[in-house]
Amino acid sequence: MPRATRWLAVTAVAFATALAGTSTVSAQTRSAPEPAPAAAPRPVYWTAPAPGLAAPAPQRLLNMPVRITNDFANRLTTQCLDVDANGGANGTVVQVWECNGTNQQRWYLWNNGALESYRFPGKCLDADLNGGGRNGTKLQIWDCNNTPHQSWSHPEGDRAIYNARFYGGGNIVMDRDANVRGNGARVQLWQKNFQSQQWWDVWLD
Repeated sequence: MPRATRWLAVTAVAFATALAGTSTVSAQTRSAPEPAPAAAPRPVYWTAPAPGLAAPAPQRLLNMPVRITNDFANRLTTQCLDVDANGGANGTVVQVWECNGTNQQRWYLWNNGALESYRFPGKCLDADLNGGGRNGTKLQIWDCNNTPHQSWSHPEGDRAIYNARFYGGGNIVMDRDANVRGNGARVQLWQKNFQSQQWWDVWLD
């Protein structure tokens, strides 16, 4: 997949359907209007700057956090990208966990491709340099430092999430451990294999 070299572009697309309701009126009473349907979640896509380009000063791109869901076919329930709430220090594990609306499952998107933890401000989703981008390279949170191993992309029309430092020509992606169906499955980098453990959706929260 070709690497985009343009500055970060974020597209938030809303698929909301408006339902037209008809109120019934009689001589004595008027029925209460039906509540408006809830808006459908809005997906978010972005492409980070290519490594080596002079990036603008880091800033948040959206006025609200995002949540990231995994579409693993064998999952037990809807699962989200989650940082261990008992941690917060550099190296705290990132995992998938049943989506529960808590702050450890919310992330701020920045114009350099960084995903900052809402639960632990100043800590960003980070690919462990010690893993070298090989299969099983650990994802963790670390002090936000505007480096390529904290820069991520989720292009429109693609279910994968890519790391700028360990891009591998588009052949290395974010992956969840398929051997663990439930809570606590490890999140890591892995060779792209087009399997559902590598399918992610990002939503405005």
